[in-house]
Amino acid sequence: MESEKISVIIPVYKVEKYLEKCVESVLAQTYSDLEIILVDDGSPDGCGRLCDGFAARDARVRVIHKSNGGLSSARNAGLDAATGAYIGFVDSDDYIHPAMYEKLHDALVRTGAGVCLCDVIYVDEEGQVKGKPIPPLPEEVLTPEQMYRRVESAPDYWRYVTAWNRLYRREIFADGLRFREGMIHEDELSVVPIYEKCGRAAVISDVLYWDVGRPGSIMTASAALRRLDAMTAFQERRAFYLSRGWKDLAALVLRRAYGHLWVVMDGADVAAGREKILPWVRWVSAQMARELDLRGARIWLRYFARRFGGGARA
Repeated sequence: MESEKISVIIPVYKVEKYLEKCVESVLAQTYSDLEIILVDDGSPDGCGRLCDGFAARDARVRVIHKSNGGLSSARNAGLDAATGAYIGFVDSDDYIHPAMYEKLHDALVRTGAGVCLCDVIYVDEEGQVKGKPIPPLPEEVLTPEQMYRRVESAPDYWRYVTAWNRLYRREIFADGLRFREGMIHEDELSVVPIYEKCGRAAVISDVLYWDVGRPGSIMTASAALRRLDAMTAFQERRAFYLSRGWKDLAALVLRRAYGHLWVVMDGADVAAGREKILPWVRWVSAQMARELDLRGARIWLRYFARRFGGGARA
């Protein structure tokens, strides 16, 4: 019988306080044919020692110790080492339902999809629900185009973007598909290549993943500028949608880029941010002027000129 092993990849960096709860939730899965790959991404705290302790306790746990390269680098190291027929990712400050991988695996087998998503709940460190209630994910099987429409227009669209609330068939990553290194918003950047490889995506409504919001996450001026990486994802998705003739999707992702850039500009340091932000202001403004709202583009440019010292022309 062909192996049905699931490789669960957990990047680990500065999460000493959270790691035990995360790993224990994976070890407790009702689906027992697991390979749990802990990637110690050069964590300077005691995480490396904790990882080795888990491996000593349970033969299903493997540990990779590497120099720090960021989340994408750690995920990719796990993918290179994985031997399972299926791939899952868990962020090391989060935790999962005991039946998560059993339910995701059953749905993949039943539907023949390339990936299966479950619903997510956002909680604080004490497990209290954060934010306003959001509509539950509907159970459905979607084509890539339908998934892109969820990504661009669904309430709390992140549930269709994140890498961790799902289970993938290994072949999606078999030909070298990996996460983009050296950038944040790596999940945004992987939307098109992953869904194009999946063929179909299954969605189940079960809430099986707890996304833990840690304190101290207020965006600093330097962190605001790093969020410009998402603009690359929006630009690439827009070009892809236009190449397929999906002008409505291209317009939706442009509006997302516009809103995201406002957030970055409001949080960024003026002196450090001008040269990095200006090309994106020009790009968004030019697209808006052609397609959406010329007056809005001009207002946008005037705001940039006041806040960052001029020089912005569509």
